[in-house]
Amino acid sequence: MTASPSTCLLVTCHPERGSLCGQIAERAIAALQARNSTVVVNDLYRSDFNPVTSEREFASYSSGGIPEDIRGLVADLQAAQELIFILPVWMFAMPAILKGYFDRVWRPDVAFAFDGRTLRPLLNDIRRMTVIVTHGRSEAETNATGDGSIGFFEDSLPTLLPNLERNERFDFYALDDGDTRAIEQLLTKLMQDIAEQ
Repeated sequence: MTASPSTCLLVTCHPERGSLCGQIAERAIAALQARNSTVVVNDLYRSDFNPVTSEREFASYSSGGIPEDIRGLVADLQAAQELIFILPVWMFAMPAILKGYFDRVWRPDVAFAFDGRTLRPLLNDIRRMTVIVTHGRSEAETNATGDGSIGFFEDSLPTLLPNLERNERFDFYALDDGDTRAIEQLLTKLMQDIAEQ
């Protein structure tokens, strides 16, 4: 078993503070602190993150300039050895604010270098990623209609994390049904997993 990563970046994105995503984030932070990890939280709604890439910013990709409003987020990402993403699935995919985070923060010369032919990952220190997703619908309904976040986190994003050793996912389904017992059981399992050294 590998040693506990020293710095964990937790990224969450739900507009309601009291949502299940918010509750999971609070418990995850406590579990990480209990194992003596440094926890850095990027709450995209609380920080008023702007997910829109402007024309000027897009043009800066080739020059390597990082806009001032995302420099802190970039620094947090570059310092991380572990990632936790907590998100709802809306309209069969991740929320637009989180997609904008990846578009803007995981940019050229931060997450990867590209010379016109070859893409080279740059986030070499990240060893572990945990993705926690909430769904209003049941697992069967979600599987029938699709969930675009699955391929993104299981297949696409790991191509930018060459030293990733653990990539885990926890899905909370059927929240609209209000089965609090099932939610609490999965929460307990999730926190045990996060607390592992």
